[in-house]
Amino acid sequence: MRSLAEDIRSRSDGELARLLQARPDLTRPAPADLSALAARSLTLASTTRGIDHLDDDHLATLEAVALLDGGTREQVEGVEESVPAGLTGLLGEEGLSTRLVTLRDAALLWRSPDGLAPTRTVSDVLGPHPGGLGPTAASLGVEVPPPDELARLHDEAPPAARSVLDRLVDGGPVATVSSDSRAAEAAAWLAGHGLAAVTEDPAEATRLRVVLPREVTLALRGGLRRQVTTAPRAEAGASTFAQDPGTATAAVVLDLVALVDEVLEHLESARPRVLRSGGLALADLRGLARETGLSTDDLRALLDLALGARLLADDGSDEPTWRLTTRIDTWRESSTAERWLELATPWLSSPRTTMARGESAPRALSDDMVWPPIRSLRTDVLAILAEGAHGEHVVPALRRRRPRRLPEDVGPLVSSLLEEATRLGLLHEGRMGPAGCALVEGDPERAASVLEEHLPAPVDQALVQADLTAVVPGPPTPTLAATLRRAATLESRGGASIYRFDEASVRQALDAGMDGESLLAELAAASRTPLPQGLEYLVRDVARRHGELRAGSAGSYLRSDDEVHLDQLLARRDLSHLQLRRIAPTVLISPAAAPVLVESLREVGAAPVREGSGGVLTGAAAPRRVTPPREPAPPLTTATDPLSLVAAMRRGETSAQARALTSPTGPPLPSMDPAGVAGMLREAAADRSAVWVGVADAIGEVRRVLLVPEAVEGGRVRGLVDDEPRSYSIHRITGVVAVGDQP
Repeated sequence: MRSLAEDIRSRSDGELARLLQARPDLTRPAPADLSALAARSLTLASTTRGIDHLDDDHLATLEAVALLDGGTREQVEGVEESVPAGLTGLLGEEGLSTRLVTLRDAALLWRSPDGLAPTRTVSDVLGPHPGGLGPTAASLGVEVPPPDELARLHDEAPPAARSVLDRLVDGGPVATVSSDSRAAEAAAWLAGHGLAAVTEDPAEATRLRVVLPREVTLALRGGLRRQVTTAPRAEAGASTFAQDPGTATAAVVLDLVALVDEVLEHLESARPRVLRSGGLALADLRGLARETGLSTDDLRALLDLALGARLLADDGSDEPTWRLTTRIDTWRESSTAERWLELATPWLSSPRTTMARGESAPRALSDDMVWPPIRSLRTDVLAILAEGAHGEHVVPALRRRRPRRLPEDVGPLVSSLLEEATRLGLLHEGRMGPAGCALVEGDPERAASVLEEHLPAPVDQALVQADLTAVVPGPPTPTLAATLRRAATLESRGGASIYRFDEASVRQALDAGMDGESLLAELAAASRTPLPQGLEYLVRDVARRHGELRAGSAGSYLRSDDEVHLDQLLARRDLSHLQLRRIAPTVLISPAAAPVLVESLREVGAAPVREGSGGVLTGAAAPRRVTPPREPAPPLTTATDPLSLVAAMRRGETSAQARALTSPTGPPLPSMDPAGVAGMLREAAADRSAVWVGVADAIGEVRRVLLVPEAVEGGRVRGLVDDEPRSYSIHRITGVVAVGDQP
């Protein structure tokens, strides 16, 4: 093959599909033909992205090929093409052929006339010293001691010399030091013992250039990479939990689902406003924390899970508030496992994180929590945990999985992800349970099935006790939960939930439109034992007083058949702000709105109810629900149908060949983006080969030019056209085809 473009055109459909799957950025937007695909794969951005996604073994293989390229060649079993000699010595034979084929499929290696070789863009990305290895000792003119002698010299070296040596071994083979510093003395010691080549720095005469020979680095590292001892993985079937993982996960899931439900119940009552900049005000978050007994950090995470499950949304009004969506009722009626899945599944691909990335934690429910890089990091962390690794070993495994893409300060990020996964019930004691593994592996049905086996059966009855509490010994059914939520206050949660009945909670049920007897009947049906007499007295007493006073709009009015009661209210100083006045023996009016009138009367112990314009009692307004936001499309990480895309590019290539046969002025020029144009021109400039380019003039007309590029820099290409120097803007070039490389 003369070029990567020819290599790609000669590939089978299966090989091209594997290329698109390995480097999905090449498919967005879809290339018009195979020439455009080759040009795009040679761009610096695409090549960098492809290399950044390699694990440590594949990256080491690519670095070794780049390091040894240009020397003698050898054959490796399982690879058709020849490879640089010495690969097996650096990397060993195990898995080498598989990794080479994978890199070839990803077009990071191509079938050159000599065999497999890195593309020129790969060499640019890896830099002049792939793998941090320098030139050979022979090329530097250094006589390196034997390997066993190198180890002894390293141990016996003066501290300053050993420090310089270690930095060069781990950080790169070249450094410069001041010629009159202690580092210069250390460099002289290294040079005197055959460990480094020291010369005057050509860029600055007062500094010395220290270069570590390749053989020294390999000997002190123990190979291409330093040998790192990794923690052993758990054996399949071996228990690594202090208790049964399924039971432990079920307990966390029960608590999580109950907490989300409780938080949403309180939020519906509070109806907090949406800040102008988005999110929930800190004062509202702290208010919810007081009502629920949770920390603000836990509340921020629970609210974000509800937002991801689309149970919560901005109502979009002129003065927007946070409200529950129409999905909440369906969610509450689902089983515990299904409710957990609806919370956990969106989290897997969410671009949001609760971790603070500045001086303070992100504002709850705001876009401050959006950080797109967390999505791919979360995927890698969960994949490592699903393989059986413990949480404390995730960071070393990540560094092997994505050595180039991982930031140095990844520890806090991983800790935050592990904390979120533990809160969700995916992890217990640092390891992933069976339900979490099934969910991460993309099998939610199996995850729900595994979880159901360990979840206690829903309870449809409560134990109502004489102290006006109801104990639910397990997760309540949706019907029982709705009944207790309406008439009682949750006092404690856990394996058994405790609800307390009081005057305010009973009035809440009556305000919703129930009468005392129907409430007692509903509670009796939900109780395993007869209702205690105290509860019946409480309900009937509140029901007797409930509606004794009726409020309407006058601003508002207040009427009662009990004139003495109205006289007492008129005489109260703490109701003076209502400006009550009598308009009939049984009717008072106020300029205040009816809701204000009702609330003020309740604060002094009265029990008014609202009535409509026809004198009919009206219950509390039904909770307003908003339409949940549209479910976001999953992130596109691979081509949806690689084979269909390959077929389309084949058709585009056939059309290009047909046009080339009828074109009297040379090959057709594919439409290319500026990045693809720059990549092709850099390749041509490095090879000093001519290319056909299409250049758009000031009025948009495209003319064909035969250009010999010399340099691509600053968004322009310099070269020769008919032996005359020319310069063109990259953004004015519509397409590039190498001479002799057209279809």
